[in-house]
Order: sequence, then C-alpha cells, then structure tokens
Amino acid sequence: MALSSISRFLSLSIRRKDHKFSTLLFTTVSSAENYYTHLQKNGGNIEKTLATVRAKLDSSCVNDVLHRCSINQSLLGLRFFMWTGLQSDYRHSPYMYSTACKLFKINRNPRAIINVIEAYRIEGCLVNVKTFKVVLNLCREAKLADEAFWVLRKMPEFNCRADIMVYNVVIRLFCEKGDMDMADNLNKEMGLIDLYPDMVTYVMMIKGFCNVGRLEDGCGLFKVIRLHGCSPNAVAYSTLLDGVCRFGDLERALEFLGEKEREGGVCSPNFIRL
Repeated sequence: MALSSISRFLSLSIRRKDHKFSTLLFTTVSSAENYYTHLQKNGGNIEKTLATVRAKLDSSCVNDVLHRCSINQSLLGLRFFMWTGLQSDYRHSPYMYSTACKLFKINRNPRAIINVIEAYRIEGCLVNVKTFKVVLNLCREAKLADEAFWVLRKMPEFNCRADIMVYNVVIRLFCEKGDMDMADNLNKEMGLIDLYPDMVTYVMMIKGFCNVGRLEDGCGLFKVIRLHGCSPNAVAYSTLLDGVCRFGDLERALEFLGEKEREGGVCSPNFIRL
C-alpha cells in the first residue's frame, strides 16, 4: 500500500475515534445537564419531576449531577441520589455511595440524612423499603449507627416494614461501633416481629462480641444458632476462634478446634480459616 494511502487510512481512523468519543462525551454531559435543569425547576415534587426526564442514566451522569449539587444544594443532590438508586436500569456501585458521602460530607453532617427523610414526610412522598435501603447504605458508608437506628424507627411512619437486610445493616453499624448491647437488642427484636436472624447476623454479632472482649456472649450465640435448627458454619467458627486467640484463651481455642473436628464437613479445620 502506498504511503499516501496509509496516511489517509490512519487519518480516517483517528477522526472516527474522535467522533465516537465526542458523541459519548456530549451524551453524558447532556444527560447530566438535563437532570440538573429539571432539579432546579422541580416545582416542589423532585421525584415526579425526575421521572419525566428522558435521558440516559449512568454513573457518569449521576456523578456529574452530584458534583453540581454539592456546592450549595445538598438536599437536592441527596434526593436525586435516592431517586436514581430506585431506577430499574441503574444501580449505585460502592464507589457512588462513597462519592456521595464525601461530596455531601455526611459523616460530618449526619443531619443531611434526617433532612431527606423529613422532606419525604412533609411533602407526602411515596417511599418504599428500597428507598430506606439506599438511605441506610449511605449511613453504612458514613458509619452512622445512631442515624441508621433513627431511620429504622421512621420506617413504620411510611407504612414500610423492615426486613432482615435492613436490620443487618443497622446491627452491623452498632457492632462496628462496639455498642453490643444495642446490637443484641435489635437482634432479639427481630424475633418479636416474625423476622429471624440469618448466618450473616450471627457472624456479625460474634465478631462484635469478640472485638469488645465478650467471648462468653459470642460463644452463647452458638447455642442460639442450634436452637433455631441451624449449624454454625466455618465462618462463624473462624470468627469466634480469632477472637478467642486474640484474647489469649488457648484452652477455649483448642476446645473449639476439637468441636470442629468432630463435626467435620464444611467445618473441618484448615490453615486458611484458622
């Protein structure tokens, strides 16, 4: 092929790539601009206004709108974030939860979470369990245990019933905070409303008890698990063994190792878990 032909071929290829990139960039910016414009003229019902927007919704668009709102419109930005988290064709990634928390400084301004829920109540917005899960995931990202508990208690006011996933988020936050009395109360509360802890709940509780040195309470959960007709899995055993070993109770550690050996199966000791 002649040198001039090669040059024309490369030039054409570059122009095509530039055109595709420009089109993609323009589409993303236009979508964000469209959503942001509608937010500014929502007329008092943000969610209904956003539902009328016919624009592509993706992480780039959401990120752009959040950055625009973070300057001085945190409530608008957070309500946009909640709304986008409910859309069937889009799902927030962990990165987006982290971004929202940083942009709106939720860990230093937890009142922002309360303001969103209060705005829903005052305006009579239709809110479902999934909405609360998005809010609670923000609390989890910002490590706001008390605010998460407040959100949990607000759910009945919106005719929403908490499920095991909701309770697990709140229990996890109190376990990480070291408030095992509150975590234990929530764990027991589930049984009063026909919800039952799953293995995720028990592992979180065992780890929480071990982290604060309450090994007996952690061991006691194994009896509770069996009373519910379940068998502690390898993760539960490993979590308790880690706590026992960290607090120097080698006799108790050997006792649990022997129990794992007798049970065998998925609970047989191995180098990775122990």
